[in-house]
Amino acid sequence: MSALLARGRSITVLLLLLAAALGMLAATQPWGTVQLTDGRVLTVAGQELAGGATIMALALAALALVLPISGTLWRFVLALLAAVLGVGLVTHVQSSRDGIVAALDARVADATGIAGSAQGSEIVGTVVSAWPLLGIAGGTLAILAGGWAAVSARSWPARATRAARYERTGSGLAWDALDDGEDPTR
Repeated sequence: MSALLARGRSITVLLLLLAAALGMLAATQPWGTVQLTDGRVLTVAGQELAGGATIMALALAALALVLPISGTLWRFVLALLAAVLGVGLVTHVQSSRDGIVAALDARVADATGIAGSAQGSEIVGTVVSAWPLLGIAGGTLAILAGGWAAVSARSWPARATRAARYERTGSGLAWDALDDGEDPTR
């Protein structure tokens, strides 16, 4: 278990990036398709039904970039934020998933001018895809990543202070190192 805790930062970042990728993929794919008798195929993309999924996926990707450089206190705050974004992604995608059939009915009504039960004569077939499940999986991964970040936050390597890399023996000033012909950034 301690070996996993030592890799807590890497595991957290990978989980968050995977969650962001799954959320983004789910949002950009067609969630429902209907084929009309005249050969037209109408689709409803996840972005149209769950526009917030893209925003939450981008926020998870940004969080994956910020979390490794944060201090210990901020790791806990950002871990909570990751879990909240994950819950938001799951609930948003799940609630939007329930509206696929209604969105397809609206598309058919716009394309044919026929609404209600009379639409059945214009429809050859309807397919509801499994793409929303990827969004739900992405949100679940974000929740797990937030939990893992909170559990392993104390075992992450400490950040080096910005000034520490410029310190030298002697006076400790980078200017003195430059005067001596050394590169203080090494």
